[in-house]
Amino acid sequence: MIVDGLNRPPFMCHLSMVEFDDKAPLELLELVNKVFAHLDSTHKSVDMQKETQEKTEQRICGFLKVLGYPSDFNPNYCRDIVHGEKRSLQHILFWLLSRLPDLQRKAYTAKFLVPLSIPDEFMHDDEMRGTLQIYKDLQAEF
Repeated sequence: MIVDGLNRPPFMCHLSMVEFDDKAPLELLELVNKVFAHLDSTHKSVDMQKETQEKTEQRICGFLKVLGYPSDFNPNYCRDIVHGEKRSLQHILFWLLSRLPDLQRKAYTAKFLVPLSIPDEFMHDDEMRGTLQIYKDLQAEF
């Protein structure tokens, strides 16, 4: 299922089962990022070779949370993903590719529905609280 999904448009990876099985940890992570880039263009510009592991962990686990990936996202699990743990990445690829159309819609709407993180020191301002409430109302309407 994974190889078949990666060989179809829009990915066109031209992989065999053996080639997929022989992928190094970073190559598997790059395949996950390729699927992410299809769902959200912000992942296209990421150079996985130059990105720090901490940034990669935050970005990948954060996006999986937004998409609703079924995991508890404990620190060890996220670390395993970044270090290219094969079973975890294969499960993620299977989950992503088997739900691609639904995840495209979810990825699009999610960026508008993610709650804003505003430091407490700014929340003492009445205008800021009012603006945040308007934002939340618009999210609910969306």
